[in-house]
Amino acid sequence: MKIFALLVFFGSSVAAFSQTQALSQLVYEIRDPQTDALHFREALVTIGEYLALNVLNELDTKEASILTLTGLEAKHELVNETPVLVTILRAGLPLNEGVLKVFPQAEVGFLAMSRNEETLKAKLDYTALPDLRGRSVILSDTMLATGGSLIDAIQIIEQYGPKRIFVIAAIASEPGIARILAYNPHVKIFAAAIDPWLNDKGYILPGLGDAGDRCYGKKFCLHEPY
Repeated sequence: MKIFALLVFFGSSVAAFSQTQALSQLVYEIRDPQTDALHFREALVTIGEYLALNVLNELDTKEASILTLTGLEAKHELVNETPVLVTILRAGLPLNEGVLKVFPQAEVGFLAMSRNEETLKAKLDYTALPDLRGRSVILSDTMLATGGSLIDAIQIIEQYGPKRIFVIAAIASEPGIARILAYNPHVKIFAAAIDPWLNDKGYILPGLGDAGDRCYGKKFCLHEPY
């Protein structure tokens, strides 16, 4: 059971990330109500990039040697797999963009979900996934709140036989983390910050508000009329 956030690697050991201070600055920026949509998205892209660099350390590697111009050989451990990226529309898009900077050759899948604000349950509206069989999957969503939408996404991904699943979130709640790990303790969660509470509408506290609205503007409606 491993959860990664800022200074803390929750589980069997502890690790300090080199990007800790940078992540703290970026989380402060996205929490700030005065941050406009452009800078909010840009901060999320960078958060996604930093968190993805830590996922990089979890992937399979191989030893490679190279002969340098000095005539001597240098040995290195190189990542030996390209993960598949999956994100949840719409708030997950900037975060996924940052992950894609670390894995520019990765295939990308998309899940569109809308949440009922009364039941807090998500409805799946659209799925577009590459082949996931035997591959590592990085699932990104800006907010890991109740964990319901992410568990739904994990269940969809699991149907296609992935090797392992990583979750990346800018801000995660303690209840949401616990819910995901109770469902599947093998999922590894990377978050830039962990907040303790949820309100009765399922929003993270202190959190930052509605991440999708902060990125792209307030929703007028969730479904197009037919």
